[in-house]
Amino acid sequence: MKKQIIKLVPVVAVAIMFASCDRAGKDHTGRIYMPDMTYSNAYETYSASEVATPEGVNMSARKPVEGTIPYGFIPDDVKIKTNQALLMSYVAKNHYSHDPAKQDEEKARAANEIQDPLEASAENLAEGKRLYGINCTPCHGEKGEGNGQLIELPSGGDGPFTSRPQPYKTLLPTLKDGAIFYSVSYGRNMMGGYGFQLSVNERWQVIHYIKSLAGITVATGEAVAKTEPVAEKK
Repeated sequence: MKKQIIKLVPVVAVAIMFASCDRAGKDHTGRIYMPDMTYSNAYETYSASEVATPEGVNMSARKPVEGTIPYGFIPDDVKIKTNQALLMSYVAKNHYSHDPAKQDEEKARAANEIQDPLEASAENLAEGKRLYGINCTPCHGEKGEGNGQLIELPSGGDGPFTSRPQPYKTLLPTLKDGAIFYSVSYGRNMMGGYGFQLSVNERWQVIHYIKSLAGITVATGEAVAKTEPVAEKK
């Protein structure tokens, strides 16, 4: 009897092994030392996802959910958090349409709903000048006269862009800060938006600098913060 049992042990072991292999898979991993690593539930970057978005995209890498704001995006400053007109700079992307057909309407809204939260300082002006040189000079020119190298070639000929931007000295005095911020963020006419290239602070730093080119004095953040917050629309 013992001999028969001993002979059956290898057969049973092989049967168990094959049974385990047959059940192996994402639902039945069999006997694995670290199954969560062997069969990870996480999606690899840019791999296909089983669930598609309403637009039909089934990639694992997707844009952030509309209306969300990154942690720490809003400054920990009570003057900003308690003043809607200042706070709107940081949450503008959740409240304004990117639709070009609504550009004039949204720009008018922004003019009344957004105020400059940044303090006027030599440091902000210097950084605005640096960012302006990188992002704005090619079209607007070094002095904001609308004669950048894409408009006028150094040799004197016409550049590839035929639409000449208005000089800041002519354009900016007619615009409120919120309208300027909206145009810089979302674009205007042939100018693309810089909402993705420049942070909120960087956009305001650029605005401080272009206002200086137009001869406009920038109000300090403290002075702006004393204004009454804009009432929410019901």
